[in-house]
Amino acid sequence: MIKYFFIIFLITTNTFASDVINFTFLGTGTPRPNIDKLGPSILIKNSNHEILLDVGRGTSIRLNQIGNNFSKVNNVYISHLHYDHIIGLADFWLTSNLWQKKENINIYGPKGIKKLCQNITNSYAEDINYRYEKNNYSKLNCDSYDNLGMTVKHGKINVEFFKNSHGHIEESYGFKVRFKNKSVVYSGDTSYSQNVIDAAKGCDILIHEVIASSKKLYDNNDKLRKVFKTHTDINQLIKILNITNPKLTILNHALLFGISESKVLNKIKKEYNGDIIFAKDLMSVDLGNEISIFNIIK
Repeated sequence: MIKYFFIIFLITTNTFASDVINFTFLGTGTPRPNIDKLGPSILIKNSNHEILLDVGRGTSIRLNQIGNNFSKVNNVYISHLHYDHIIGLADFWLTSNLWQKKENINIYGPKGIKKLCQNITNSYAEDINYRYEKNNYSKLNCDSYDNLGMTVKHGKINVEFFKNSHGHIEESYGFKVRFKNKSVVYSGDTSYSQNVIDAAKGCDILIHEVIASSKKLYDNNDKLRKVFKTHTDINQLIKILNITNPKLTILNHALLFGISESKVLNKIKKEYNGDIIFAKDLMSVDLGNEISIFNIIK
């Protein structure tokens, strides 16, 4: 059963029921700047474990909005190295130190993640030397998925990673988050992917990207047609959903050109009968015996 709650504001605490895992959409956008849809990032919480999936533009702002002081966010998973999924990492790291975070941050990502972390550290070396003495600050501990096996455990949360099909880059991943007998799949940026399908069959929640446009824009824009080849269009998504049959689908990182969310949903619902919604920034989802969705009204 899915329950929807519409509230004016959300107050977070440091305690979450041990039988519930929470997902908060910090950012649901794309590379295009949009104050209502910041860069892709999802915060996962259960008990004392807090995990980020991707760290897009404005992640630190959204964490601050929900009252999170970064102190327990010690593990970050990066789906791929396109800038819109990683541009918030330096801000998140440096701001966490400004707020006196003590524990190091584990960054898991595709090949190249260690070089990225080292470059970030080098870029801000002068600022770090100015602010902190005796190496007394939280570090970035970075490792690639090649060195991790297939699953990382954080208390009751298991994070599995798998390659998806983002077209022009080989090192692109999706995630399956397991909690007790529940599972949530995050597709990452991908076109039609058998690995995503295999991971998502019968899952509780599928968080999937989508691309759509008006016919006029598609027919008259060669660059847009190329972008379509690396993402999941409506017809592909319908096929995926009818195969996987998740209890709830949340559309995220929606690349929409000349077409509205409502039109996209109407097209999907003509051929798919399951529950499906678009993600919104600061939308919070509790997954336990039921799925409860909390929207923040701005």
